[in-house]
Amino acid sequence: MSQSILKYPESELGLKDKIKQLNSKWLDFLKVKLNNEYSSCIDELFVSDGFYPYYTHQKKKILFIGREALEIGGGNYIEFLYEAYQEKQIGNKTLNQHKFHSTMLYLTYAIEHEVYKWEEIPYADEFISNFAQPGGISNAFMNLSKFSNESGYWVANMNQIDTFISTSNQSPINFFATEIDLLAPDIIFGMNLSGRMNCLGSFKSPKMYGNSGDVCFQFLKTPSGRTYPYLDC
Repeated sequence: MSQSILKYPESELGLKDKIKQLNSKWLDFLKVKLNNEYSSCIDELFVSDGFYPYYTHQKKKILFIGREALEIGGGNYIEFLYEAYQEKQIGNKTLNQHKFHSTMLYLTYAIEHEVYKWEEIPYADEFISNFAQPGGISNAFMNLSKFSNESGYWVANMNQIDTFISTSNQSPINFFATEIDLLAPDIIFGMNLSGRMNCLGSFKSPKMYGNSGDVCFQFLKTPSGRTYPYLDC
């Protein structure tokens, strides 16, 4: 990979440091609590995340919540994906071919530019060079589990995800909600997290959309009392 460098504006350095501190505190807590097959390799599994440069400069701050990282254990999700985005290649797929990441970029572009006709949204590789740059689109991203799936398979490792959630939930601090509150998004997209998303906080006023009920719009309330529009897709 190329050594693409994330350049945060000075106005975001404080938030970046708070996210870094939270990830470190989360990792330290897991090291104390876990005493099983994960205890000897937590550093190699843990993947920190957060936000891309100029996230707070967007008209609408968008947070995406995924399930887990794949085969980037011990790394930083934001840094790794930024490099992949700039190379327009993720694994063995081009950026446009990678449905998960290209769809996030299309949604971010559509909301930021208020373009709501699918055919009017440019291909991801046409605007990715301006991603996380002044005047370009940006977003935040966190995984429900910060343990990387190192199995070599794309199918989510639900047992590992559940271990991460149940262990994290033993903390008096809700790490999940704290990260969301730090990022303070205007809208959250959840990636089909089902009942596991309850670790984020409480949900209310669900409404289903789409011919097959593919999207659930509701509100997430974190323990701090803050409320966020949440779309489970």
